[in-house]
Amino acid sequence: MNKRISLPCSVGLTASMLMTLLAGCSSTGAPAGDAVGLSRTEEAADKPVTLSITSRAGLTTEQFDQLYGKYLKEKFPNYTFNFMQQRGSKINTQDMVTAGSPIDLMFESLSSLIDGVINPGLGFDISPLIKKENVDLNRFEPVALDAMKAMAGGQLYGLPSSMQAMSLMYNKDIFDKFGVPYPRDGMTWDEVFAVAKQLSRKEDGIQYLGLVTSTGHVLKLSPFSLPYVDVQTNKSTLGDGRWKTILTTIFNGQLEEPGFSDYVRNNKNKLPGMDQFIKDRNIAMWVFFTDTAFFPGMDEMNWDMVSVPTYKEVPGMAAQVYPNYICISNTSKEKDAAMKVLNYLTSDEFQLTLSKAGTISSLTTPEVKKALGEDYAKKVNWGAVYYHTFAATPAKGPYENTGEKQLTDLIPSLYTGELDVNSLLRKAQEEADKAIASALKK
Repeated sequence: MNKRISLPCSVGLTASMLMTLLAGCSSTGAPAGDAVGLSRTEEAADKPVTLSITSRAGLTTEQFDQLYGKYLKEKFPNYTFNFMQQRGSKINTQDMVTAGSPIDLMFESLSSLIDGVINPGLGFDISPLIKKENVDLNRFEPVALDAMKAMAGGQLYGLPSSMQAMSLMYNKDIFDKFGVPYPRDGMTWDEVFAVAKQLSRKEDGIQYLGLVTSTGHVLKLSPFSLPYVDVQTNKSTLGDGRWKTILTTIFNGQLEEPGFSDYVRNNKNKLPGMDQFIKDRNIAMWVFFTDTAFFPGMDEMNWDMVSVPTYKEVPGMAAQVYPNYICISNTSKEKDAAMKVLNYLTSDEFQLTLSKAGTISSLTTPEVKKALGEDYAKKVNWGAVYYHTFAATPAKGPYENTGEKQLTDLIPSLYTGELDVNSLLRKAQEEADKAIASALKK
């Protein structure tokens, strides 16, 4: 895979994701005990090895040491781990490759996989190492493995170490204030918007909104598994009728919430989001990644979560997940040692620790999934994450970012009345195809 790809890195190892891990690691000792998945990592290697590690996903040296390093040093006392921080520096993975710096492992998100592994030419199919270490791929969420294969031409450059998934979080106090029953697992978007209409109102000078979503994420992670741009034709997919279903369901639903359009217009066409849910607390329901739970201020809110709403056209199907990966570089001279580290960090033993802290594991192991969040907030309905089946991640090509931008830039025009869904999709498709055609000529 030498073709250069450009995708937005708007999600991945976010600050909240790192807080999720930190919450579990700071109060516990190193994971102990035998577990499925360790295979040949049961005993630390005798040979002294230095492994150089980096990340385009925003991981800092301090965070790496706290979240992974201290466990790895105990598990592998003969290994030296050298983490090369990119966040806040002018050096990136491509610069390291150009300079000939050693890289053995890359900690990446689905987005940063592109500039952290594929574009610099560091992709290495670990299938032979998987066989050598007797790694059972059936332990992993299929969608997480398939997402990488879709990006890497069918190969596995690493293994999924964790995931982000969407859910619906709600402010109980707003529901109680207006005497509206709490949402429940298994609701469709239509059912949730019916509830939202009961909560959207202006009272005591405050405009309450029933339901708000993270716009970009509900679009690109929809259960219809649509890319913005067809990887075969390099044409926008916005003419696909399923895009109309998505926009009509989500945005027409919000337009029907009393006061929603006025709220957007009064805020310079800026859509409400995370700050309004957590800080202003005038949003009753918020659809975004579950790790919203670890943002500052959530510990002071009376909240819970239910499963992400579904479309009636694809019943029982949740949104796509957003995996994080640990990859082995094709330039590594210590691939066997790197694989032992990778095997340990994806073992039931280590993954159980992360799951208890509220990080969604990449494994299907029942014990690991059941433990989600139990060390952080036992009363939260963490099972909502697994209530539905995760949707597949589509293959994405080099112009995905272009196709996405043309659509998301126009979304506010729905609330101002400048465009309706049909005209918006038509305009976004035309502009996307024009931009891609121009890029292809360069």
